[in-house]
Amino acid sequence: MTSQTLTQKILSRKVGHSVHEGEIIFPEPDLVVVHDWYSANAGRALRQFGVERLYAPEKVMFVTDHEPVAVSAESAAKQAEIRDIARHFAIGHHFDVGRGGHGHLFPVEAGFVTPGMFVEAYDTHVPNYGAVGALGFPMLNEIVEVMALGSVWIRVPGTVQIRLRGRLTPGVLIRDFAQKLIADLDADLVNYTVVEFSGPAMEHISVDERFTLCNTPIEIGAKSAIAEPDDVVREYLSGRVECDIELPCSDADAQFVHAAEYDLATIEPYVAVPPIPDRVVPISAVAGRPIHHAFVGSCASGSLTDLREAARYLKGRKIHPQVRLFITPGTQATLRAAIAEGLIDIFSYAGAIITATGCGPCAGGRIGALGRGEVSINTGTRNDPGRLGARDSEIYLASPAAVAASAITGRITDPREFA
Repeated sequence: MTSQTLTQKILSRKVGHSVHEGEIIFPEPDLVVVHDWYSANAGRALRQFGVERLYAPEKVMFVTDHEPVAVSAESAAKQAEIRDIARHFAIGHHFDVGRGGHGHLFPVEAGFVTPGMFVEAYDTHVPNYGAVGALGFPMLNEIVEVMALGSVWIRVPGTVQIRLRGRLTPGVLIRDFAQKLIADLDADLVNYTVVEFSGPAMEHISVDERFTLCNTPIEIGAKSAIAEPDDVVREYLSGRVECDIELPCSDADAQFVHAAEYDLATIEPYVAVPPIPDRVVPISAVAGRPIHHAFVGSCASGSLTDLREAARYLKGRKIHPQVRLFITPGTQATLRAAIAEGLIDIFSYAGAIITATGCGPCAGGRIGALGRGEVSINTGTRNDPGRLGARDSEIYLASPAAVAASAITGRITDPREFA
């Protein structure tokens, strides 16, 4: 049998034969996830085309995470429309406001996503599911066809292998490596590939941290990202799922588009500077830049691990008077855990604003927007002009540690200064 990558093995299982790179296939996803804004559009499109019953409604999940708090009559009407669509099409899993949280995080946390699954979703950051060895593909407008017909064609992607060794040093987080990686990789090389993470360092990298690893490659054109599932994943899913947990992996002699290895001990804090996420520099290059806005959250850095890291720096301290800091727990379970651990008390004492679970400001500045000329350092996914409000504002992307340290000092700050 021909040697295969992890991605090829997952897709082969879905179509019933051994697939090869570049092959056109029609795999049926195990789960289809649609987020609030597009749920309404998808419902309208389905009705427009006369679709009355979905191909597999039990596999479809609606989540409200981009705009969980209706801030206008129009927003409230859209949420009501989504509830009506979910009832009309008998959507199998509808997680309304306050029920789940961020759709790229809680389905893993709640056991809906397991190693070897194939998931399609309307949102580019579905590769987050790769944290537990599932393959997530963003479909955008084609998600309506998937809902109605069960599948759309895809081309089997190649794989870029990233092997990790060593351990991060104090003050350096996995977000720092994730940002350096997409700056290092050639976008033309990565285009329409799956970035696969493996290596001896993975035994020290939690599932929360793997969300961050798998989140960022999409920003330079990768089709998806996946971490080779291992005992860390098995332990995380133990008690969350009732099925047997398989740990598929790439064959030792599988063919990769590109392979690279990194020693995490050599990584330092990095910051993505405007106007694109892969324009990454060492934090020393921008240290001292005054800021007005900070944010910890998003599907890239909204886990309990991320909140703990921010709280380490904020404990017993106050946010700088010129800074407003927003904290967005990724999921309802994360919020409950953060309350139980006293993290919310730490944030509140420091002067932070705690938002509803979900995307938070990263969804487009519907909350926590930036004014003209303001500067933000945050853990969001993108930093293009206007992402958080005014187009002439500046957005710097960094780790939760760097964001928290900067919120305290009022300027972009290397978190190692607090060590």
